[in-house]
Amino acid sequence: MANTRWFDLAMALAMVVAAPAALAQAGTVRLGLLTSMTGPAAGTGLDQQRAATLAVEEINAAGGVSVGGKKLKLELVTGDDQTSREGAVSGVTRLLVEDKVDVVFGGLGSAFGMAALPLIRDRGVPYIPTPSTPLFTRTMELGPDPTKSMVFHYQGTGLMYGAATADFIAQALRRGERAKVVWLYQDSPFGAEYVRGYSDRIKERNLPLDTVATERFKVGETDYRAQLTKIKALAPDVLVPMGFRGETVAMIQQAVLDVGLDRKKTAIGPVCACADDPLYYKDLGRVGEYTTILSLYSTYAAPKNRLFARWEPFRELFVKRYGILPGVMGVSAYDSVHIAAKAIELAGSLDKAKIVDALGRLEMDQQVLPVNGGKLRFDPKFREVDFYLIAQQLLWDDKVKELRPVVVWPHEVAEAKYRQP
Repeated sequence: MANTRWFDLAMALAMVVAAPAALAQAGTVRLGLLTSMTGPAAGTGLDQQRAATLAVEEINAAGGVSVGGKKLKLELVTGDDQTSREGAVSGVTRLLVEDKVDVVFGGLGSAFGMAALPLIRDRGVPYIPTPSTPLFTRTMELGPDPTKSMVFHYQGTGLMYGAATADFIAQALRRGERAKVVWLYQDSPFGAEYVRGYSDRIKERNLPLDTVATERFKVGETDYRAQLTKIKALAPDVLVPMGFRGETVAMIQQAVLDVGLDRKKTAIGPVCACADDPLYYKDLGRVGEYTTILSLYSTYAAPKNRLFARWEPFRELFVKRYGILPGVMGVSAYDSVHIAAKAIELAGSLDKAKIVDALGRLEMDQQVLPVNGGKLRFDPKFREVDFYLIAQQLLWDDKVKELRPVVVWPHEVAEAKYRQP
């Protein structure tokens, strides 16, 4: 009898606790950030979480999101992909099943986002991924028919970055001279699509670039000296190291310090946009001088062009809130929150099919990341955004004792010409 009373009391307390939570859920829009909060990419995942939190706070401070004549506040829920495919599955399962989010967004690793995708699709939840693989929408199964998918890709794709890498090397780094190029890239959809975009652009424009080697490494690998020794023997004009931030730092340091790659003979870069955050400039050190990075946002540079007008105000807001500068992956998460909020208002509903339809019709001013033409929209075929990419060269700044970037390409926004060591 006593046990029964304790059970009844426990159930009653559970209902009291659950009731406010249920009411809160009914009165909020739940946005699920799927990103790396543990594992090798945890630092960048934290950057995404901070930036997304800032966007949620901004929107809520302005009254929230208009849905069906009511103002609803945003609620951010984070799912940890643990920098792994398995972690992505468990993280997104929690977001979908336990947290019952209205939209999923974010992410760093292409392989992790792709692992989560089937579960997101099964529940018809709108998805705004920020990793770079075009396979989020460019497969026979997922597109281009938008009725088959609810994915709206908010990141420069590997194909875009790869093509721009080829253009940058040909136009600015080598200035029309023939070049021997080698790649050391992550063995994942992320790395493979960069190489594919690069190779396709060479064929498309008949660029004077000869790819003499493509060496690969596994996600999370830390020792690249065997591959770099092979690369050094080829005496390349350009080495393109392609990995996450920590991987890129290790590759460049080992190339110069351990293997002895001569930077006067072999240009290093451009590296991935995902490396462009404060820790990259700090951790790489002087060994990274004269290397290049291709991105759609810069941690420190501020080109004098209207496409980049929001960079400085956003940085000031972020530093005021967290005491640290944001990185490009954080910015993509910040923008994604604003995109999701705008789409929900356009839909006028939390019905997932209506939000998907609204994302397909969305047209709004660009947020922080630069977009060609200044208007943000997802193209109807592949549901991608037409970003404006820039290349920066890193130079040592004796005043701050760190590397700092200067924009060297495209020419219309360049602050200086590329310098060979």
